Amino acid sequence: MRAAVYFKHGKPEDVLQAVDVEDPKHPDHNEVLIRVLLRPVHHGDLLGIAGRYQPGAALPKEGVRVGFEGYGIVEEAGSGVDLKPGTRVAFFPGRGAWSEKAIVSAEYVTEIPDDVSDEAAAQLHVNPLTTALLLRAVETSGAKPGHDVVVLTAAGSAVARLVIGLLLDRGFDVVGVVRREAGVNELNVVFPDLPVVSTDKPGWRDKVVAAADGHPIGVVLDPVGGDTASAAVGLLAQGGSLVSYGDLSGQPISVPALYFSTRDIRLSGVTVGRWAGLPVNVRKADLKLALELAASKPELFLVEQTFDLADVAKAAALVEKPGKSGTVLIASR
Repeated sequence: MRAAVYFKHGKPEDVLQAVDVEDPKHPDHNEVLIRVLLRPVHHGDLLGIAGRYQPGAALPKEGVRVGFEGYGIVEEAGSGVDLKPGTRVAFFPGRGAWSEKAIVSAEYVTEIPDDVSDEAAAQLHVNPLTTALLLRAVETSGAKPGHDVVVLTAAGSAVARLVIGLLLDRGFDVVGVVRREAGVNELNVVFPDLPVVSTDKPGWRDKVVAAADGHPIGVVLDPVGGDTASAAVGLLAQGGSLVSYGDLSGQPISVPALYFSTRDIRLSGVTVGRWAGLPVNVRKADLKLALELAASKPELFLVEQTFDLADVAKAAALVEKPGKSGTVLIASR
């Protein structure tokens, strides 16, 4: 079978390649062998390939297989698993998702109902589960619907769109921040009444404050870091929270020390990488939310482009380019 592999850390489009590897063996107890048809490319995947998580770490001679999320068909179920061959499933976490076949713990496999498309199923876990984590972070911050404003940077991203939709449903006032003026119009196609501000124009922070219309900015949700997050922290009201969930800029967040002592500003973060360790009841509720979103809001599961597994490097290159309005998928049918 083919698998996406890298043998050294580096720029993903330079080091990623599809190679022939041995097929996986039969699944053990409580495992599932899945023929993977579609898998999304996440920025977090690319950080690992670039060596950002473990700088200088030695790699095995056979290389590292990529990917933790995918969608496909059950080929074989191990003992103790109530899934029949041919069943449509999505999974996360499961190592080697960017391979034509993967063996995954049944605990992290989700059966896909008929009203969820293949493309939405491929995006079922990482983005919606990150959304669930961010919603809990907003709740934990103490922000209240109808009182506090929630600001999202990189508001045109797939995760941000999901979060915006659910925050609006819950009665929150929301302001989106994007980095291109064109992104304002793109986001307003999905959310026509949403205030959206572009950072490529001077005075963008004043425009965010104006959009808040006198209400306190209680939470900033930020996957960017760097100058954008550093500026956004200054918009927070007394006791406000910045929740980080990514590092698109690769730059540190700079916050004046007095923000903590005199304004009680709080910084925290969430990552879907810790989701698998949450209590079973929490994970079940999150998956229920994910399936409801995939079935009821397909417009929030847009696909930018689908590449064949052989073109995995091209897929990675596209993910790193600005201006996308959907998720990049890799197919092997």
